[in-house]
Amino acid sequence: MITIDSLRVREGRRMLLDGVTMHLPKNAVHGVAGEGRGALLRAVYGELRPEGGTISEAGHPLQRHEMTFLKADPHFWPGLTARDCIGLVRYYDRRVNPEALIRRFPVPLDAEAATLDSEARKHLGIILTLMRGKRILLLDEPFRGLAPERIFVMQQLLLHLGSEGRTVLLSSTRIPLIEGVCDDLYLLGGGCVRARYEHYELGRMTQNPDSDEDIPQN
Repeated sequence: MITIDSLRVREGRRMLLDGVTMHLPKNAVHGVAGEGRGALLRAVYGELRPEGGTISEAGHPLQRHEMTFLKADPHFWPGLTARDCIGLVRYYDRRVNPEALIRRFPVPLDAEAATLDSEARKHLGIILTLMRGKRILLLDEPFRGLAPERIFVMQQLLLHLGSEGRTVLLSSTRIPLIEGVCDDLYLLGGGCVRARYEHYELGRMTQNPDSDEDIPQN
């Protein structure tokens, strides 16, 4: 189990997270919504240094090499094609076959990755993230920028990832998209956890037409 205990994260003068506690069992897909969700993922990955609290697994600090992180809007180094980016991942693990992922998330392989439009960059980011085969995946807004048919593909992949023994922590403002995908959902607000919902409770949130009004967009 990944344990986030009394996490406090500040950026400049702004306190982004102030006492966030979460218990994330293995082999599950966990959702997080509300203000500070992106900061939470960045802190778990180590991009933001907490001012207080701990992030651990079985009593030991969580290590970055055990995780992979998909950013909401992926960007890439200039001069590298999409094929180059995929080749770099394959260089470190020749067992990886990206063909199935490329069919699901098409990308022009010989185009410069940095100049791709936002949808193609998202496709490439998803491909590279899932190729790495890490057991802990941090996905910041994985549905943002995807066409409806690709959203369905991503939902099916998330279900598969949870069932094959990965631990997934994803952020989203679009609660209807994660209904039936996430095992639970943490709602953040005011720097802390406002509520936690089990998977069977998400349907009641999506049936309420005003349910998104209380979920900040940043």
